[in-house]
Amino acid sequence: MTFTLAAASAASERSDSGPAWRLHSLRAAEALRQAGAGETRVGVAPDASAEELTFGEFFGREVGDRGLVLSPKLRGLHGKRVVISGYMVREQNRLPGLFVLAPWPAQVSNDGFCLVDEVPPANVHVLAAPAGAQRPFPYRPGRLRLVGILEVGPQPMPDGRNAFARLTLDPDPAPTSP
Repeated sequence: MTFTLAAASAASERSDSGPAWRLHSLRAAEALRQAGAGETRVGVAPDASAEELTFGEFFGREVGDRGLVLSPKLRGLHGKRVVISGYMVREQNRLPGLFVLAPWPAQVSNDGFCLVDEVPPANVHVLAAPAGAQRPFPYRPGRLRLVGILEVGPQPMPDGRNAFARLTLDPDPAPTSP
């Protein structure tokens, strides 16, 4: 279930909800509004050639014998310029020119003897353009809006994960104001 600004407003107006729920709904709606206003854009500004992609469009509704099935839209965008918004996954060990983008804030901890991974299946490995591949991306909290070329299909990544979606950023990954 997705909690949106419209759902929060509708829930706060329901007659059967108590005052505590209405207050919670209004606070959640305000937090969602503020979170959307603080988006940072990375990459060259999108133009008509960049298609909008959301994490909800990654998988079809069916689950195949091998697990989640990539949606026709995601497969159709292979090799094309896309715009996607999400959150940089916070990782202790970051590799140069690579980070993971997820639909919500998440973190990876490599302490101890096992990997604790909160990254959802719908995620994108973001790769720097060749000029920026020598340095790690600094962690940025908050929502990011990225523009780049999407590649779809399983491929092992330097961080040890198998990525089904990769986004190579446009050559100028300098952040701009929303």
